[in-house]
Amino acid sequence: MDMGSQAGRFAAREWMDPSATRALRATAAFMLPLVLVPLGLLRVNDAVMASFAGHAVLCLDVKGAYALRLLLLGGLSVVFTGSTWLGAMVAPDVRLAVLATGLIALGAGAWRHGLGEYGPPAASTSALLFFLGLGSAGPADPPLRLAAATLAGCVGGIAVLAASWPFLAQHPLRRPVALCWTALSALAEALPPVEGGDPVQRQVKIQAAEHGLREALDQAKQVLEGARGGSARPMVKELEALRRTAAELAVRLVALHPTLDRLLEPPGPGPLAAGFSAFLGSLVNLGRSVGLATVSHQSGHLSRFEVRLMRLERLTQVLRKRAAARLGGTPEGAHLDRVLGDILDLLPETRTRLRSAMERAQERGPISFELFDLKAWALRPLASALNFSLQVDPALVRYTFRLAALMMPMTFAWQHWNLPHGFWMPLCVMVVIQPDYGATRMRATQRAVGTLAGCATGSLLLWLRLPLPLLLAATALTCWAFTFFLKRDYKTAVFFITLLVVLQFQAAGPVTLTLTLQRIGLTMAGCLMALVGALAFWPMWERDRFPPLLAEALRTHAFFADLLCRGLAGTPDIAPATVLKVKRRCQRANSLVFSSLNRMAGDPEVKQEGIERAAALANHTQRLARALSVAAVHFAPGVPPIPGLEATARAISGALEALAAAVEGDPSRLEDARTAVAVLDLPRPADPHAAWAAAQIALAVNELDAMLVAGV
Repeated sequence: MDMGSQAGRFAAREWMDPSATRALRATAAFMLPLVLVPLGLLRVNDAVMASFAGHAVLCLDVKGAYALRLLLLGGLSVVFTGSTWLGAMVAPDVRLAVLATGLIALGAGAWRHGLGEYGPPAASTSALLFFLGLGSAGPADPPLRLAAATLAGCVGGIAVLAASWPFLAQHPLRRPVALCWTALSALAEALPPVEGGDPVQRQVKIQAAEHGLREALDQAKQVLEGARGGSARPMVKELEALRRTAAELAVRLVALHPTLDRLLEPPGPGPLAAGFSAFLGSLVNLGRSVGLATVSHQSGHLSRFEVRLMRLERLTQVLRKRAAARLGGTPEGAHLDRVLGDILDLLPETRTRLRSAMERAQERGPISFELFDLKAWALRPLASALNFSLQVDPALVRYTFRLAALMMPMTFAWQHWNLPHGFWMPLCVMVVIQPDYGATRMRATQRAVGTLAGCATGSLLLWLRLPLPLLLAATALTCWAFTFFLKRDYKTAVFFITLLVVLQFQAAGPVTLTLTLQRIGLTMAGCLMALVGALAFWPMWERDRFPPLLAEALRTHAFFADLLCRGLAGTPDIAPATVLKVKRRCQRANSLVFSSLNRMAGDPEVKQEGIERAAALANHTQRLARALSVAAVHFAPGVPPIPGLEATARAISGALEALAAAVEGDPSRLEDARTAVAVLDLPRPADPHAAWAAAQIALAVNELDAMLVAGV
């Protein structure tokens, strides 16, 4: 592969996931103050404060309009500066230091509540700078000096970040829409079975892809709705249309799922298997092409998209023709014809909407002009990025007080007994402890493994006496690796930050094996205290949170089934768009249920009683939703109504309501629900489209019957 091709692939990857360049920018902000120390332009403590502050600002990875980014980063810079000043101010008094630690812990809860995804890193950075200020303060390093160094580091980090904006595709509106299309590609890639593969793992992969697609669609919708305020431009409307096209294609793609196992694996029809494989592979490439064209805003990607679109159109036409010849007028054939026809209708719309969204598609050159346009944003995107609600999650309140109860005595021990590097204990608690026990245990394990591996490797570095240039180069390399892996693999990131600590101490002077032993001991103590605190201090077990989530999901599915069945039966005033909205609510409810189950699996064994039964019920609910969703594809103009589905609607919704009541502790209605479902006489329409929809309703009833037999 030639150098130009490699560079093109790297650029395409960076447009969608600029992790490497983000780590490079953070490393530059971290190293600049350290390089100034041997030149005599900066003192060591000032350089340390500025390095960590600048690195933290660039690690936040704030998304959105540039005005929003500057506002958030500027506000957090003030918070970080205040944390350093507070730590330095209370350094002379142990009691004040302990109380200030409690204040930092309370602030961590506030940042998690108010800043959303930016809350945890903001809380960790605030604590780190507080402890560095607490440990560094002295006559030569007064509070204002350390605070000024922190502020300078933050400003430098913002400057490094802003300097890259004219050259990197970070458009606040285009990126969320592009991610919708890459998520659609991930779903198409997960659908086909792999020969010799694990069916269970395939289903897990499909569910994860569906969940990722829903999250991407919801996030893009939120961003674009916020951009409509006041001076809405046609570009915003076109991007919203492009997002909707991805959602519509996703609905059709999910509708193909029930038939793929038979069509792609023996003894399914061989010609269709080959056609489906080519169709899905082409769709994967098309989705990625749309994403790249949207976010890069370059005509070259649009040209490649046109070629891929023509290929997909032809493959879809061939597949549709072969399916019609092989399956004829069977319900399965009618279903495939409907879905593939809908996809063919959507492909030209994709071309039109992508071209409309690329206002500068014919320009060849840097993509800087569009990136600086901030007029499309109003205040509402800030409201969507921040949480101004005064209603705080009780679990977050418990987490905050648990954090304070653990960090305050550790700060006392560090200050009272003058433990060398003692701030590693409370800082470890801040980083490890999470609102739920399962996540805390996972984070503690990862941090312990990463620290042990890092210390083992770092102890080998103690025997090396690297010259200063090599030492700085090694520091930069480990800083880059830490930043790169921070959101990808936490234990690997901890490994590199441990090496970074060893290298920084080597830069300050000779170090011994004592440093690595202190790092191991203090980190293990912090991890152990975090685990004990998660168990002992006001725990909130997922077993108590799961039943309300499952009951709400069952009731949402009851409403979906009732609405869909009555709509298919020909009840007036029920629009397909209304059914689609309720279906999305079901998908969101299922996502919450499975997230809760995953958290429950991380709780102690004694708190997992009945988890297998709960998981089985949740999976039945999801399969029921999938069958109803496939049936909903045929709720469209031209499909004749299915008489007799009104009784089915009443039976399904009543049974799901009874199951929801049983989950909440009232099983009295289950027997009546079993009887109602058992005597159901499902209609058998002659029209192939209606017959396919009725067959999917029958699958849903079958899942429901299994749920009623098992009970709760």
